[in-house]
Amino acid sequence: MDGVLVAARFALYADLAALAGLPLFWWSMGADGRRTMRASVLGTLAAGGLLLSGLWLLASAAGMAGTPLLSPDWSILDILLRDTPIGMVLAVRAAALLLILPLLFRRGRGWNALVALPAAVAAMTLAWSGHAAASEGLAGSAHRVADALHVLAAAGWFGALLALLRAVLAGRQIGQTAAMLERFSLFGTIFVGTLIVTGAFNAVMIVGPAHLPALLHSLYGWLLLAKLALFGGMLLLAVANRWQLTPKLDAATHGGDAAAALRHLRLSLLVETSLAILILGLVAALGTLDPLAA
Repeated sequence: MDGVLVAARFALYADLAALAGLPLFWWSMGADGRRTMRASVLGTLAAGGLLLSGLWLLASAAGMAGTPLLSPDWSILDILLRDTPIGMVLAVRAAALLLILPLLFRRGRGWNALVALPAAVAAMTLAWSGHAAASEGLAGSAHRVADALHVLAAAGWFGALLALLRAVLAGRQIGQTAAMLERFSLFGTIFVGTLIVTGAFNAVMIVGPAHLPALLHSLYGWLLLAKLALFGGMLLLAVANRWQLTPKLDAATHGGDAAAALRHLRLSLLVETSLAILILGLVAALGTLDPLAA
């Protein structure tokens, strides 16, 4: 496993997931209108996506040629950009990221939705740089669509966690925080359902039904099991947030223990966000491995 390539993939995945997820969350909250803090954050993430895409390309070429990261084999880079889908993927991603930058200066209603669209496109291009990119024909197209939806759902959940965690750490009013959790519950359910369905489809497409038992004997399989365990932990925390912590926050607005309710929610969101980051790290590693290699 190439540590530099895994690190580049992780940083790129985290950046694009946050870039797509944050405006999607703000849009779901009905928070229209430009905000300076939001514009600066998204601008930084968009610029980071461009730089990290270049780093990922260099790391991929270095891994293939066995050369240092900063002394690439230019012929390998030329092959990757001209003779593989990578060139088109990077062009589409770069166009989407560059489109975000002028939108950050736009004012008026609908700002979050306008930014969310190219950000989602940039994130979904990740589906063309992993195992799904190797699938061919109609089944391959279905695999890439499923993987793109998987990426978008994961980004939506990740962005929501970042926004909610910032809200509780910044000491936002308890009633406002409870309303945010309540309003996001529908989107969260959609994201979880999408992740489960597309994740199962992707696993079958990558390995094949007949080879699923063989995953127990491969590093890929063990990392995939670890990812599923972390996902299960996130799901349990999300359920607790929805059905236990949110009612406690509502009660706190009517004279309950607001400090305790916020403390429990803060801890839950910290743990859930940490699990999400660990999952991104595992996904970055899984994309570099042969699923059936021992």
